[in-house]
Amino acid sequence: MAPRRRTVLTAVSTATASAVAGCAGLLGEETGDENGPENEEDAAAAFVDDLANERFERASERFVERERDKRGDPARLERLWMGYGAVSGTYAELVDTDVSTKNGISAVDLTLSFDRGDHVCRTLVDRESRLVDCGVVDEYERPSYVDSSAVTERDVTLAVEDCSLPGIVTTPAAEDEAVPGVVLVHGAGAGTKNSDRGGSEPFRDLAEGLATRGIASLRYDKRLPTCEVEPSAHTLDHVTVDDALVATERLRTVDGVDADRIVAVGHGLGGTATPRIAARDGNLAGVGGLAAPARPYHELTLEQLEYKVSVGDHEWGGLERIYERWSDEIDQVRAGEYESGDELLGKPGAFWNSLAAYDHLGTAADVDVPLYLLQGERDFQVTAADDLERWRSELDGESTVAFETYDDLDHLFMPGDGPSVEFAYAVRNNVAEGVVTDLADWIADL
Repeated sequence: MAPRRRTVLTAVSTATASAVAGCAGLLGEETGDENGPENEEDAAAAFVDDLANERFERASERFVERERDKRGDPARLERLWMGYGAVSGTYAELVDTDVSTKNGISAVDLTLSFDRGDHVCRTLVDRESRLVDCGVVDEYERPSYVDSSAVTERDVTLAVEDCSLPGIVTTPAAEDEAVPGVVLVHGAGAGTKNSDRGGSEPFRDLAEGLATRGIASLRYDKRLPTCEVEPSAHTLDHVTVDDALVATERLRTVDGVDADRIVAVGHGLGGTATPRIAARDGNLAGVGGLAAPARPYHELTLEQLEYKVSVGDHEWGGLERIYERWSDEIDQVRAGEYESGDELLGKPGAFWNSLAAYDHLGTAADVDVPLYLLQGERDFQVTAADDLERWRSELDGESTVAFETYDDLDHLFMPGDGPSVEFAYAVRNNVAEGVVTDLADWIADL
């Protein structure tokens, strides 16, 4: 069936209109759907009404039974709703719907209006009006601080060991003299050139924001999942450092880029890796870390999961089971009792071996390049108290090290309110302008 677009408040059934009214008031009357929703739109609207009124158990009961413990877990639904609220504040109303159907499953895209903007929630609904899945499907929007007319982009390909990585070079559109350049380095997980998370594309924000301010950049698809990597070869060097060095050399050859003013800026574990990148390259003008872990990564990984389990009011059984298993596995990581191909805390043993062999704090103290470490105060994955302060204490007295914190920014350096949850990363948002400005000023002064 071809997609059909309609305005909810004028074109849906009476039952759906009642559900929308309940959403608009948040604490409105029950929607009166004791006999079940009449169609896929009614089912989706009633589901949103439950989320808006924090009836997460009832929302869960709308899922087909086989998905109720996973996709429809009340705790997952609670965190999903918290993600929307963290970015855009108080929910107002359901303003539009779009439905497409294929193989008996209807994708119902619901446009939800909040204090600070509209966002889209997609529900998958079967023929019996039961939910199969739900999630954020926002589309990316450029931040206001990017001047698209001042930015030029070109596709490049990085020839790395065993495969090729698609990339993008972003440069100021018109500069009379050579400009500095930045290589953007991914964190621990899989990553695309934009580091996209649904409606958020932090590396694109950084690249275009920096180009607007006269600084070039190169961003690229990470080796994971672009290339095949054997577990025994999954090391910090192989999946992060080696490819960043190739990207650095490629950026040096770009017309209009000053080869002597190249910096590497990494996010998450990519930030932890930048001192190593600098040590191996030998000619970087500086390195930056955005939410760079200072704690041992296995300790931080378990604490992240503990936070995900504890945030919110509903217990998430699936995450708790993973936490219990990882609590046992972390002892193996601490003791080094594993083989390179073993999976521990979601990563192969070779990865943990490579981190154990890398003294990131010592390397940062030894490399003779400026270091800039930025941290959001709402970041639950890497924290100002446990990570940035450890960097400070270990690098105290180093005149080339600078630090910056941001009160309302999360792990992606995007603004929000209240408890930080991972679902918020997919809700349309942008890297804060202050972060781009601070990075640009620091690079310009190198």
